[in-house]
Amino acid sequence: MSVTVAENLATPSVQTPLSVPLRNILITLALAVFTLAFVGYIWREQGYEMLIVAMGWPHVLLGFSFFLGRVLRGERDSRMVFVFLAFVTLAICAVHYQYPITGLIYLYFLFHLFRDEIFVYLQTRARHRPGSRVYAVAGVAPLILLILLIPKQEFFRHDLRRTEFTGQQVASNGWTLITFKPVPNSIGRDFYFYLQAPQTAGLRAFVTHANSTNSRDDGGMLVGKRRWTEAEDLEFQPYYDSEDLRPISSTPPPVKGDVPVLLTGGHSVGQTFRAEANNLAGIWIPIERFEQSAESTRFVFHLASPPLLPYPVTVDRVRVVLMFILAALVIWRLIPRRGQGLQLWVYLAVLSGAFAITQTILKSSNNAGYAFPLIFQFAVVFHYWSWYVFSFDKLRVSSRKPMAVASNLRVYDRMLSYLMSRPHFTVAVIVLNLVSTVLVLWYYRFGGPSPLRYFLDYNYFLYFLVFHVTFSFRPTFWQKQS
Repeated sequence: MSVTVAENLATPSVQTPLSVPLRNILITLALAVFTLAFVGYIWREQGYEMLIVAMGWPHVLLGFSFFLGRVLRGERDSRMVFVFLAFVTLAICAVHYQYPITGLIYLYFLFHLFRDEIFVYLQTRARHRPGSRVYAVAGVAPLILLILLIPKQEFFRHDLRRTEFTGQQVASNGWTLITFKPVPNSIGRDFYFYLQAPQTAGLRAFVTHANSTNSRDDGGMLVGKRRWTEAEDLEFQPYYDSEDLRPISSTPPPVKGDVPVLLTGGHSVGQTFRAEANNLAGIWIPIERFEQSAESTRFVFHLASPPLLPYPVTVDRVRVVLMFILAALVIWRLIPRRGQGLQLWVYLAVLSGAFAITQTILKSSNNAGYAFPLIFQFAVVFHYWSWYVFSFDKLRVSSRKPMAVASNLRVYDRMLSYLMSRPHFTVAVIVLNLVSTVLVLWYYRFGGPSPLRYFLDYNYFLYFLVFHVTFSFRPTFWQKQS
C-alpha cells in the first residue's frame, strides 16, 4: 500500500523550496522553445529532426555510461539486467521493423519523460539525497496511465516530408507532380499524404478527383483526416526517383474519378497507400482550376508515415471515460491531507499545463500551415534540456564537497568519477554535442554517405530512443528476497 506524498518526502526543514524545481521547469521550457525556434527558422521541419538527433546522441551515450559502469564492475544482477533489457530492446525494434508501432513508441517515450520528471522533482526537493522512489509516491500509477491516454495518436503523426507550392505552379494539363526528397527503403511501407490550403475558408478555386468505388486495396481516401462516405480512393500516382520526369499524359492513366473533391476551403484531403518501390520521391495529383483569380492560393503537402489516424468514435469515447476515472483517482490520491503534499500537486499541475498549452499552440499553428514541431518533437527536446538542467543542479550541490578519485579505480570508473565533477561534465557535454552536431550537419546538409542514415537519420534514431528508454528501467523482480 503506497503512502502519502508528504510521508515519502523528506521533512520540510531539509527540503529545497518549491521555487527551485519550478524555476528549473521555466529554464527548461525557455531552452527548448529557443532551440526549436532557432533550427526551425533556419531549416524548417527538417531542423527539428536534426536537433533531436544532434542532441540525442550525447543524451543516449551519457545516460548509458553509468549503467555500463555497473555492468563492468559486476554489481549484483547488473549483467542479468543488461541481457534482459537488451532482449526487450531488440524485441521492440524487431516488431517496429515489421509492423510500424511509431505511436506506441511515442507513448513509451512520454511515459519515460513524465516518470523522469517526477524523479527530478523528488531529487531536487530532497537536495539530491537518496529519497522516495517514484512508484512509492501516492497517485503516480493512475497519473502515468492518465498521461498516456491524454494524447491522441494523430498528435504523434510524423511528417516525413513537407513541401509548399502555389496555384501558379499547378500544371495546366490536369496532373501536377508534387516532388520531395526521396524516401529510402520505401518499398512495402505504408504512407499517408494529405494536401491543405490554409486560410481558404469559403474559396472554391481548385478541385481534384476521386472514385466512388474501391480502386485501391492498399489504402483509402480521407477528408479532414477521417474516412469520407462520398468516395473510396483519390486519383493519384506515386512517383519514384528511378523514373524519368516525363509528361503526365505518358505516365499515369487519364483521370477517371467520378467524384469531384474541393481542395480549398480549409480542410485537408489525403490518401493512405503502400509504396511499390524504393525512393518514393513525389505524388502525381490531378488538380483543376475553378477560378483563375486564385493563383496565389498556397498549398501545403504532407507525407507522413505510418498513417496514425484519429481514433474511431467509440474508442475515443471509451478513452474519455477512462480519463475521467483516472483523473478522479489521481485527485483522490494527491489531494493534500492536513495541508501536506500540496507542493507536488502544484509542480505536476504546472508541468501538465505547460504541455497542454504547448500542444494547443502547436496544433493550431500547424493547422494554419506553419512548420511548427509536433508535440512529440517538443517533448523530446524538453526532456534533453531537463536532464541537463537537473544534472548541473545536482553537480552544483555536490561540488560543495571535495571529491577525491581513488588511484586504484579502473580506467572506466575513473572516467565516470571525472564526469561527476562540474568542469569535466561541462567539457564532455560541449564536446559530445559539437561532434554530434557536425555529423548531423554532414549527413543532412552536406551530402554525407548514405550508410550514416542508420545512425543519424531521424527515422532510424527512433530505434536508439527505444534503447535509451528501455535501459532507463531497473528491474529487480528476480532478486532473492532477504
